[in-house]
Amino acid sequence: MPHAYVTVTLIKGTGALNVDGTVYDTRLRQVAEAVTQAIDRYTDRTFQPFDGTRFYSGDGGTLLLIDDLAVVGTLAEDNRNDGTFGTDWAAADFLTLPFNADPTSEWGRPITRFQVSPKSNGTQDAFLRGARNYRLIGTFGFVSITTTVTGSASGSQGTGVTFTVDSTGTIEPGMTILVDTERMYVLSTSGTALTVQRGVQNSVVGTHASGTAINYYDYPSPIKEAAFMQAARLWQRRNSGFATTVGLPELGMITTFRGLDDDVKHMLNPYRRLH
Repeated sequence: MPHAYVTVTLIKGTGALNVDGTVYDTRLRQVAEAVTQAIDRYTDRTFQPFDGTRFYSGDGGTLLLIDDLAVVGTLAEDNRNDGTFGTDWAAADFLTLPFNADPTSEWGRPITRFQVSPKSNGTQDAFLRGARNYRLIGTFGFVSITTTVTGSASGSQGTGVTFTVDSTGTIEPGMTILVDTERMYVLSTSGTALTVQRGVQNSVVGTHASGTAINYYDYPSPIKEAAFMQAARLWQRRNSGFATTVGLPELGMITTFRGLDDDVKHMLNPYRRLH
């Protein structure tokens, strides 16, 4: 699932690289994507929302541990051990924890577990012990933050890879945009034309009417800053052949770079998922 936590425009500017023109845009976007994957591996989670179905095993208690969840969909139970998931849990049957997670805000955190609600109608008083006996459909990921851009869809948009907007506004290569319920990953921009990958993060490719509002996904500030720092440094290090050691007359051979930088890891450490 292609995604990036930092845009090409941000890497090129802000005093870090000051790269002019567009000749390196594709390569810089690929660097941003690679750094994003490294961040996901290091934290053992993704901050990019995606629609999906996940399965879990109950232990007979009142808690059900789940993957990072941004938006709750439906929870169903297989209480006959026949794989049919014929019993639906109503919203009143369970609570989402942590109580103040708020995964649709910039400062929020994901939902990580369900608890049987004391206000349940009485038929759902425990998560039954069993293997793969709960099915959860929803929007997974650490957060699901969207911000409206100034542009909107221009003309009726079909399924092509070129998506035309009235104004690109703040849309940049490396962004994931949301149009209606479809997510698109922006590969490049040219005037008011976006070259995009349609239907990313398991969303459904659809047709969008002229004037449809466009949102883009945002991420916690430390994640964006970590991605920016690492991507900009990697781009600079290409001039040294990405060497992991350098020789200095005063100090001899010293190790310089290996994996994510230490200060980048320090920024990411609070977001690491512990098992």
